Amino acid sequence: MSVHPLAQPTDADARQLLAWFARCRAEAPVFWDESRQAWQVFRYEDYLTVSTNPQLFSSDFSPVFPVPEELALLMGPGTFGGIDPPRHGPLRKLVSQAFTPRRIARLEGRIEEISRELLGNLRDRDRLDVVSDMAYPLPVIVIAELLGIPAEDRDLFREWVDVILNNEGLEYPNLPDDFAETMGPAIKEWSDYLYAQIAKKRAEPADDLMSGLIEAEAEGQRLTDEQIVNIVALLLTAGHISSATLLGNLFLVLDEHPQAQEELRADRSLIPGAIEETLRYRSPFNNIFRLLKEDTEILGHPMKAHQMVIAWSASANRDGSHFPEPDRFDLRRSANKHMAFGHGIHHCLGAFLARQEAKVFLDLVLDEFTGYRLDHERVEFYDADQLTPRHLPVLVTRS
Repeated sequence: MSVHPLAQPTDADARQLLAWFARCRAEAPVFWDESRQAWQVFRYEDYLTVSTNPQLFSSDFSPVFPVPEELALLMGPGTFGGIDPPRHGPLRKLVSQAFTPRRIARLEGRIEEISRELLGNLRDRDRLDVVSDMAYPLPVIVIAELLGIPAEDRDLFREWVDVILNNEGLEYPNLPDDFAETMGPAIKEWSDYLYAQIAKKRAEPADDLMSGLIEAEAEGQRLTDEQIVNIVALLLTAGHISSATLLGNLFLVLDEHPQAQEELRADRSLIPGAIEETLRYRSPFNNIFRLLKEDTEILGHPMKAHQMVIAWSASANRDGSHFPEPDRFDLRRSANKHMAFGHGIHHCLGAFLARQEAKVFLDLVLDEFTGYRLDHERVEFYDADQLTPRHLPVLVTRS
């Protein structure tokens, strides 16, 4: 079979990807991409079809791609991102028992305290790195506290998460050749650490999420240590990466749209809208992967069981049939039902936390800095797609 004329470009930057999405939505919204050995899906409605039909579009790749040992921590039996109904429901129910309203309610005050402390530590500096100084530490401190993991260990998490991001571990099953050597040791270290933390919590339970996961019970079922380790790893990576990326992206988007920044400074009630529009305009994740469970023509093409499907949330979020003027950043966009955190049963568990952190953080940042200027020459991203910033150097001004 010849390579499709719209095959996925390699190493495309953000602008090139958006141009590719627009062309595909117009010319070939669903097509088989020989270069990726997958169906590519671009339109909003088709993304919804893929994300809301787990009986057809499976999140469990194990029938075709056995999970490598190095990824067991992130894709084992407690990773409900990688399982389907009927197994998915009871597991999600057990996890939601540990996410009690009381625990969540306590978070807002702590997010504000931590944000103020981080900003206070930067008072004598006019040059900052948004990622290292603010966007990385805030969510990792919050989620570590929520789980009951010692704050002094957070630099370890930085190293582990960096290894995952650098290895494109989230692009499974398309793993780089040296994956086992680069990822293996970090995953083993992290896994040993988490098992040790669980053993401590079993011996001395506390009022935290990890203890809550140990104690959660539904219909006589409890979570195993392996499931708890998988859940905690998922929260520490997906939850932390989505939050940190969103916080960094707020700086990028408001630098690009100074008028929107001025409006926000004048009217803080626009903050929730700014967060939702940033999520749509620069989503923390580009796409979702699924595996076809059976032959189907649901998307208008004859698709075969065990073929891969890549559905692009970042493209769905720029679909003009759903979002008027999709390439315009609009603080007041109404009915902003974007797909930044996915959709359906695998909607991102950390979404509420990311929104809460962004709301508190943005308000305090606008108070703290009268203005900021990104040093574009020194901005660095993890990947060519410019999705997740690694370094965002800024020059700030204060009143």
